[in-house]
Amino acid sequence: MHLRHLHLPSLTPYTHASHLQALLVRHHLDHKALPRPLRLSAPTPPPTLLTFQTHPTYTCGRREIPTITPEQIAYLRAGGGAEFHPALRGGQTTYHGPGQLTGYVILTLDAHRLKPATFVRFLESSVIETCKTYGVRGFTTENPGVWTSEEDKIASVGVHLRRNVASHGVGLNVTTDLKWFERIVACGLVGKRATSLEKEGVEGASVEDVAGVLAQCMTEGLENVDTVKKIGEDDVLALQNEAGEGACKGKHTEY
Repeated sequence: MHLRHLHLPSLTPYTHASHLQALLVRHHLDHKALPRPLRLSAPTPPPTLLTFQTHPTYTCGRREIPTITPEQIAYLRAGGGAEFHPALRGGQTTYHGPGQLTGYVILTLDAHRLKPATFVRFLESSVIETCKTYGVRGFTTENPGVWTSEEDKIASVGVHLRRNVASHGVGLNVTTDLKWFERIVACGLVGKRATSLEKEGVEGASVEDVAGVLAQCMTEGLENVDTVKKIGEDDVLALQNEAGEGACKGKHTEY
């Protein structure tokens, strides 16, 4: 099996990347909704890594959505300089923007003998190996994410699970303008700060290059996956038409 990798090369609206992710998640859920005989005969959709960088955007996790106030949202939007969006992932408020590699991983856990906890460890290990490729030592602590010191966090991790289908993933700072993190207590951790590959001394690394390294590292950590297959945005958008055709044929999908 291969890991499909879709990299969006230019700055991408957060809502558009979320739409592509939703199509991929629905594709996996459609498979799970098949009658058992059909499900056993049809192969599980392969895992997909969707990587991109977006315009300055703050997102908050699902548990924080009810508590964040309009005043806080207005502050985060920085007078129109940034967007704010609630997300289905776990965790608290974090930042995504230019120079950060956002990587969404969409897969069916049991197809790779993963549990929720081991899926998170897989994401963290993949980021650690990616950092290692660039000569940066990353590690995990009792706090979520990947760190380069007890105070410096280089990558955030947040996931969403539905019927054993995983989505969302990681945000790895490559050349991110770290001033954006000053507007939040990143992931609710007081006294910690954000860092990036660039700040750690890595020169000339692009988000696209790092995305390719991350994809390769993920193949080494996923059971039943041994290669990376690059795909285009049209390959994902085509799933929207497939879903419509399935509905016309009486296919039942639960979301």
